[in-house]
Amino acid sequence: MGTAIGAIVIIGVLTTYVLCIKQFRAISNYVEIHRGGRKSVDTFSQDIRGVRSVTTLNKTNLVVVIPTAFSSSGGVISNKTVTYLCNTNYGTLKRTDSSTGTTTVLATNINDLTFSLYDHLGSNTAVLSSAKGIQVDIKLRKRVMSQIQSEDFLSARLDMRNVP
Repeated sequence: MGTAIGAIVIIGVLTTYVLCIKQFRAISNYVEIHRGGRKSVDTFSQDIRGVRSVTTLNKTNLVVVIPTAFSSSGGVISNKTVTYLCNTNYGTLKRTDSSTGTTTVLATNINDLTFSLYDHLGSNTAVLSSAKGIQVDIKLRKRVMSQIQSEDFLSARLDMRNVP
């Protein structure tokens, strides 16, 4: 009788332990993807606020020109080009800076990413020269053994301050 009660207690404890480990792993995965998403949105925000012009835009590729030096009269002396490229096959978002020649992986586990342009009135536009704002929408997804375990969605809409 004592052995049966002991076995039931041990099974209950082990079941609770396994469920706690699964929940801890799910929370850890969520923290991991959210951290990568926040890092990419923060870096994106810093760049976009300084953008002078957009040279290329499609769903997962964005190339912008950012002034790096100004004359005493406020004219632009030099620029750098920053490229954001998302490869959804590998789930990565990369940033390439022409001034340093470095490419940095900003986030992994990206399931979907979309760049959108907005004009001075806040309306969606496809005309690069009339764009005043850029929005990025990122859907992150972590899979464990081919099952979705954690998902997150981040979005930021920013004005390009150096666009006249």
